Amino acid sequence: MEIPQLMVGTFQNNNYSELLNVVCAAVECGYTGFDTAPSYKSEVALGMAIHEAGTRYNLSRDKFFISDKIDAWQMQEGNGDIRKFVTEAILKMDIGYVDLLLVHWPVPEYLDNTWKCFEQLYIEGLVKNIGICNVRVRHLKKCIEYNIPPQYLQIERHPLRTCEAELDFCREHNIKVMSYSPICQMDERLKHSEILQRLSLKYKKNIGQIILRWHIDTGCIPVFMSKKPDRVRKNLDIFDFYLTEDEINDISSLNTNYKLFLESWGCAGF
Repeated sequence: MEIPQLMVGTFQNNNYSELLNVVCAAVECGYTGFDTAPSYKSEVALGMAIHEAGTRYNLSRDKFFISDKIDAWQMQEGNGDIRKFVTEAILKMDIGYVDLLLVHWPVPEYLDNTWKCFEQLYIEGLVKNIGICNVRVRHLKKCIEYNIPPQYLQIERHPLRTCEAELDFCREHNIKVMSYSPICQMDERLKHSEILQRLSLKYKKNIGQIILRWHIDTGCIPVFMSKKPDRVRKNLDIFDFYLTEDEINDISSLNTNYKLFLESWGCAGF
C-alpha cells in the first residue's frame, strides 16, 4: 500500500478506547495510516484498534499503512540485531508485517549493524519500507551509501523549522519526508501569526488545517497526533483547497530553526 497523504500518530495516546475512537474517525474519513513506536507504548492498543476498525468497516490488513520504529535502547541491547524486537511488535499488534520500519533515534555506534538488519528484514518482506528519523543532511549523505538506502525520512518539521536542506536532499535522492509535530504543538508564534490568520480567514479553515495543507503542498507527509475524533476529522478536511506558491513562501518565511525535540536529548553525540 502507498503511504497516505497524512498519518495519525500515537505519541501519548496508548489508551485503547481513546485510540479506537481516533482510528475509527480517521478510517471514516478515508485515512488508514498510523504511526507508533515502542517508546510510545501504543503498539498493542493500536493493533487492537486497527483490528476492530477493520472489522467495523470491512477493511483487510492491506488497507492499512502502519509505521513502527526501533528505539535506541533496542539498537544498543542487540548491538544492532533488532530482529526480535520487530517480530515481537508484529506479533503483539497481530499485523503480519510492518509497512514502514524506522530507526527512531540513530545511535551512531549501532547504526551500521542496525541498518544491515533492516535491509535483511526488508528483503524477507517482514517490513515493506525502511527509513530513519531525526537526522540531518550530513547523516543522510552516509545513509544513502548503504546497500538499500532509506526510503523515508521522518523529522520534526513545521513552519518554525522548515528543513529546506533536508527536503532538497530527499527530493534529489527520492526519499519521502514525513513531518512529525507538524503544527509545533500550536506554538504561540503560529497561533498569532498574521500570515496564518489571514490565510485562515481566506480559506475558512483553522490555522492547524492551513499548516497541514502547507506540509502537503511542500511535498511532505504530516504525522499529527490528537486524542479527539473531531480534531482528527478536521485535520483530514484539507483537500478542498490548496495554497499558492506565494502563500507557501509566506508560511515558510516564519522559519526560525526552532526545535521542540533536540537530537542531543534523544541521541547524544549524533
